[in-house]
Parts: sequence; structure tokens; C-alpha cells
Amino acid sequence: MRNQSGFSMLEVLITLGISIIGLVGLASLQLQTTRAVSDTANRSHAIWIAEDLANRIRANRINMANYDTGGNPINCENFVAQKVCSSYHNGEDVVNAAADCTGAEVAIFDLWELACGTSPDVVNSNTRTSGADYLPNSQLTVSVVNSRVDITIRWDGRTSGADADGNAVYADTGNIATGQSTLNMVYNL
Repeated sequence: MRNQSGFSMLEVLITLGISIIGLVGLASLQLQTTRAVSDTANRSHAIWIAEDLANRIRANRINMANYDTGGNPINCENFVAQKVCSSYHNGEDVVNAAADCTGAEVAIFDLWELACGTSPDVVNSNTRTSGADYLPNSQLTVSVVNSRVDITIRWDGRTSGADADGNAVYADTGNIATGQSTLNMVYNL
């Protein structure tokens, strides 16, 4: 009998199989980590929006009731601030705030600016102008009762695109039913 040196084909195949299983596990871990980072980033943006709005309400406390959306999320297609009550840059120039904004107009502008953003006209650029732009299909709802302010922000948590009719198709993770995430912040001002 001869002494064999090296590896047999069976040993190489077993080693290759174990390595593939390990690499598939690492790829799955990377995918889960990416999802978790995305979820965390979206939640951070939602918290930032809620805190920003709460600070604006504190600054305009006498007009707190004007921030109430009546239980309906802000629809940016039908909701336009009549006056610009805060200066901003439109991509080319500074747009100055109207000097005669009332407290109620400031409240409407605050809601519009946070939910819908300003409309910069920047050529060849996809410019985001509000915190809500970073949240997919975000919805902002505000409820004011006496000095209690409830700010609710909803957004699509995990989508995998849209179907032929344009409806969002949610990733099936087995533990989320609607595919939407919600942040509800309560402030006593």
C-alpha cells in the first residue's frame, strides 16, 4: 500500500459545503443588519420631526390649537401654506419670511414646512427640503387637547416595491402586519 498525501475529493467537497453554508449565513446576517440600520435611521428622522414640531409649538404656544390636524394626516397635495413665515433658500436665492404673519399663519406654515417642505427649484437635482422627505410615504398627524399635544408620524417600514396597480408591496417578515412603522410622541406644553 502506498501512503497518500493531500486531500481526497470527498474531503474537499465536505469542506466546500461547510464553507458555503457559513457564507450564506454571513450574507443573511448582513441583510438583517442593513434592515435594522434602515429602520433605526427612519425612526431617528421621525423623532427629529416630532421634536422639531414640539419646539415650534412651544415657541407659538398661544396658537397651539392651530396645529391640530383634526385627526387627519397632512396631505401635501391639498395643503399649502398661504404665507411663507420663515426664511429659506430655494436653491438660487433666499426667500424672506413675510413680516406680517399671524400666530395662526405661523402654525400652518410650520406644519406645511415639516410635512411637505419648501419647493426649491434646483436644476438637475433631487433636493429634499423637509425631514418627512426622508421617510417613505410619511404621514404627520397632530392632536391638541388643552396643553397636551400628540404628534403621530407613520411611514412605510419595509417595502419591496410596487405591484402593477402602484400599490406598495410589503416585505413579509412574519412579524409586521401592515408594513408601516409608527412613532407617537406626547408632550404636555
